[in-house]
Amino acid sequence: MTAFNKLALVNNEKDITKAIDSLHSRSASLQLDIHKTLVAISTRWSSSGDVRPVAIHINHLLKKEQLTGVRKNAIKAWVQTFMGMVLVEEGENKGAMYAPKELRDGKHLDVKELTNNRWWEFKPEAEYVPIADPRKLLENLIKKFEKDRAKAGQSSVVEVTMIDDLKSMIKATV
Repeated sequence: MTAFNKLALVNNEKDITKAIDSLHSRSASLQLDIHKTLVAISTRWSSSGDVRPVAIHINHLLKKEQLTGVRKNAIKAWVQTFMGMVLVEEGENKGAMYAPKELRDGKHLDVKELTNNRWWEFKPEAEYVPIADPRKLLENLIKKFEKDRAKAGQSSVVEVTMIDDLKSMIKATV
């Protein structure tokens, strides 16, 4: 508590900047430590073929009340992509991760690839969302086109005829 009180009472730019630099350093260190742990779990799994401790370790790492201030969904996406683990969809273990039967020997793991793809830099492919309302989509596009013409003026690449054609399309579907 005294460390917090000292930091909270800091009243000069140098010490505040120093505290922020320390936060940045510790954040980078935590991210890397998590990544090293994920690589260690994967390496052990790959070399031993023993899946038993894998789910235990991953689920322990991702405990809701323990690992705070970290993008756990990014870690889960990384684990799903690079380790092949799957989320339990229902039941008392919903949200926990497990390895499917066909991957339990760990031979699918590419340790070099997963080592070089840091979990905090990884962005999984976005899930496809079907178009719910095509008219609304066209209306939003028209608004964007009109905004572009209003803001960019003569330099806009959006032609008035494009906007008119889109409006005609909407009228034709009513």
